[in-house]
Amino acid sequence: MRMMTAIEAARLVKPGDTVFLAGCCGEPAAVLEAVEADPELWHDVHIIGAFIPGVNVRNYAALGRGTRVSTTFATPALSAPENGGRVGHLPVHYSDLDRLLAQPGFVDIGFVQVPPPRPDGRVSFGLTVDFLPSVARAGARLVALINPAMPDPVDGPTLPVDRFEGFVAVNTDLPSYDAGPLDETVLAVAAHVAGLIEPGDTLQLGLGKMQAAILQRIDGHRGLGFHGGMISTPIAAALRNGVFSAGITTGVALGTPDFYRMITDYPRIAFRPVGVTHGQAAIAAIPRFTAVNSVLQVDLYGQANAEMMGRRQVSGQGGLVDFVRGARQSEGGKSILALPSTASGGTVSRIQPTLAAGAPVTVARADADLVVTEFGVARLRHASIDERAEALISIANPSFRDWLRAEWQSKR
Repeated sequence: MRMMTAIEAARLVKPGDTVFLAGCCGEPAAVLEAVEADPELWHDVHIIGAFIPGVNVRNYAALGRGTRVSTTFATPALSAPENGGRVGHLPVHYSDLDRLLAQPGFVDIGFVQVPPPRPDGRVSFGLTVDFLPSVARAGARLVALINPAMPDPVDGPTLPVDRFEGFVAVNTDLPSYDAGPLDETVLAVAAHVAGLIEPGDTLQLGLGKMQAAILQRIDGHRGLGFHGGMISTPIAAALRNGVFSAGITTGVALGTPDFYRMITDYPRIAFRPVGVTHGQAAIAAIPRFTAVNSVLQVDLYGQANAEMMGRRQVSGQGGLVDFVRGARQSEGGKSILALPSTASGGTVSRIQPTLAAGAPVTVARADADLVVTEFGVARLRHASIDERAEALISIANPSFRDWLRAEWQSKR
């Protein structure tokens, strides 16, 4: 077991290397801080990862000299104008990114934060499993930051100590996340979503206010399972109350220190790689899989944009479409797209006649199933184009319904 300093670990990166950096709680902060302090440590490096807005806030493009970054999500730091074209957004599904990272020779070296090694000589990935098993399986060199603050889950993948090229000892707080206060509109949307969830369903939720509100609204449910890419603090109450008695499968956990302590020894949480959490075949094999995801806009054809506000990239595809398509193939499964009916203080309808020119179609109309706002549920599966439009108009804010109908009639 080779121990080294953060500077020595940073020096393992060679000019031209592709470097995978774990996101969420796994971010190798000490190594990145060493490069921030001495940019000469890295030259012409290509960084790749899934960096979560509001959590992984660092400007990775500013590390070293001539660094390029490929990212699945747009964070404010990575979107900064001074990055000058050195940041590339990858419009790919999580499952596709996982396959890319699994290609031998694509990633040269990966950095991750882990809990202390176990007595049996193995090392857990802690609370950030997602892409790391694929990076390891592809043969990339691995460097781990050992942090006693990182929980060691009961059920998750491990690697032998000698699979790592080196270890750096750190002792810092883990990144935390709080969705913030929930407003009445979001809670009203969540109430309609909760009405679609039945005992025996396996639920998938993402990260954010909508997901926190849904967890609050299903507190009285029992007999559910959970299968998704991430769990966060709002799931804690549901765990204590037996909502997810059928167990939880996730790739990442993100939340508060109390939440991290709670889930460390929780026996019903299984941490799994993206190939399991986001693999469409794996999802389709789960009966009554119910995917719930937030989007920014839906048009009257059923197409959804979950990535851009105007011309500004604010998020990414992530695993949304993996879950949408897996749910559609699941026996008894359903996919729910949830959103408030308006934006900008009620002055803009999130239900649009068509997505604006240049807006990405994150979810294609053929994949749309259920769309929910605070005004109800639009059932789009197997509906005709005109039936879809009328269903979506019925859940739009009432002040925009006449306009939407007029716009739709002008297109027919």
